Amino acid sequence: MLRTVRVRDLALIEELELALEPGLNVITGETGAGKSILLQALDVALGGRPDADLVRTGAEEAAVEVLFANVPAEVRERLAGAGISTEDPQDELLVRRVIARGGRTRAYVNGALGSLALLRELAPHLLRVYGQDEHQALRRVESHRELLDAVGGLGRTLEEMRARQGRLVAAREAIAAAHADAEAASERAEMLRTQAEELVRAALVPGEEEALGAERSRLVHAERLAVLATGAEEGLYSGEGAVIEVLGRALVALREAAGLDASLEPVRALLESSLAELEEAGQSLGRYARELTPDASRLEAVEERLAQLARLKRKFAGTVEDLIRRRDELMAEVDSVAGGGEAMVELEAAAEAARRAAAEWAGRLSVERRRGARDLSRALVAELEALALTGARFEARFAESEGRALGPEGWDEVEFFLSTNPGEEPRSLARVASGGELSRIMLALKTLAAADERGATLIFDEVDAGIGGAVAEVVGRKLRQLGRSRQVLCITHLPLIAAFAEHHVVVTKKVEKERTVSTARPLAPTERVAELARMLGGERLTHEVREHAEQLLRRAQRPQPGIDSQQRGRVAG
Repeated sequence: MLRTVRVRDLALIEELELALEPGLNVITGETGAGKSILLQALDVALGGRPDADLVRTGAEEAAVEVLFANVPAEVRERLAGAGISTEDPQDELLVRRVIARGGRTRAYVNGALGSLALLRELAPHLLRVYGQDEHQALRRVESHRELLDAVGGLGRTLEEMRARQGRLVAAREAIAAAHADAEAASERAEMLRTQAEELVRAALVPGEEEALGAERSRLVHAERLAVLATGAEEGLYSGEGAVIEVLGRALVALREAAGLDASLEPVRALLESSLAELEEAGQSLGRYARELTPDASRLEAVEERLAQLARLKRKFAGTVEDLIRRRDELMAEVDSVAGGGEAMVELEAAAEAARRAAAEWAGRLSVERRRGARDLSRALVAELEALALTGARFEARFAESEGRALGPEGWDEVEFFLSTNPGEEPRSLARVASGGELSRIMLALKTLAAADERGATLIFDEVDAGIGGAVAEVVGRKLRQLGRSRQVLCITHLPLIAAFAEHHVVVTKKVEKERTVSTARPLAPTERVAELARMLGGERLTHEVREHAEQLLRRAQRPQPGIDSQQRGRVAG
């Protein structure tokens, strides 16, 4: 329950403190007096986004404080989860929001710094605001299912439905991501395979480049090498006066000398060994010179191979040995990237399981909705009768669900149908109901849904749009009846509704020191007549107007046979 609202330097409000009571609290005041600022202050306190110019001119910051008593268990649990103390024996909750002129804000919950996310999470458990145009939601068929769920108390079932649908969406997104990854992997595997095949076709051999370089040099200089090798062979082996011939004569002499002096034997052996090596060298030079012939086709082949190796080295940035390692790595990577089929099967199985779970819960939700629709039809007709729509018939009809896409709210499509005239078949509520009828239907729906609000204060902002006279009186009685089980705040311009208040607050605006200031204060019982008279007659507060206001108050305090007793029975039930 909302106990106290304190506002400082917010828009037209310089300083305001307002105490609210259990039951029906009515807030009245002239148009533009600042009633909407109070609602805006409550919205800001519970996480709403403040307007840039909300801070009062001349002030550096604005502040809003709201005190709640007997807060619901859900609020205590969320506060405990946020690490905020909730050990107050009266279950009180103090929220303070400070708005700096630059737009930055600070929030405090029971004296501790709190986040806007926490305030927005707490808000629906503390306050429920029904605006003056909310009954127009009934003209939108897509809102009917939401209203049916609220009245039927299907919040937890819907949460599970959304959770299951969320898991289904996540599973399908995982499959889509896996397909995208698989496609990317396939493209990468193809790229890797192309690179690997190019290196495989190159048939790289370690040391090949050095060998080819040497062969290229030999082929390029073949003629010169042949001349040089032949000359060397002749001088060493086959030419006139060759080295071998000279050494042969020296060896003959040395053999004879060694026969005479054994100490020359090592020299003879050395010379004989050298002669054999020189003979082998000469023969090798001869073979080299004979085999060394210019070969243009082989030179071309060597040049092409060296060019291929150079291109591959540039492309893959490495030596031939590096390319061989890269080839082996690419082949291994192609094999690893090509896998993943089993993972896709598992993802598809998980998605199918999630789809079945979501469909199963959607079926359960549909059954609960249809049961709730039957209960709503009976209960709403009774509520509408109390709101001067006697003989009304109401139906919540379901479209065929077969083939409809499964969504976060299941697959049901719901539309309300209404007949306010006996003998007439119900027609689409979105098309046939008048503004006054829509206001009463929405009030009846909110009354029925109040049992599921779990203790939140209900705020009705000018829900009297489109009604007047006897209907306004009936609405006033309904709001007072609703206030017997909850705290209700009602902003209204109709004296017929304001007369039913258990607590009456008036908002006024005046000019002080050339500044406009809005204030709000509770009215004493003796002051209520004057406020009702103002609402009835404007500036002309004649004796007749005051007497009419007194009659309204007296009439509002008298039980009306058949209505109040019926309402008390429903509250007791």
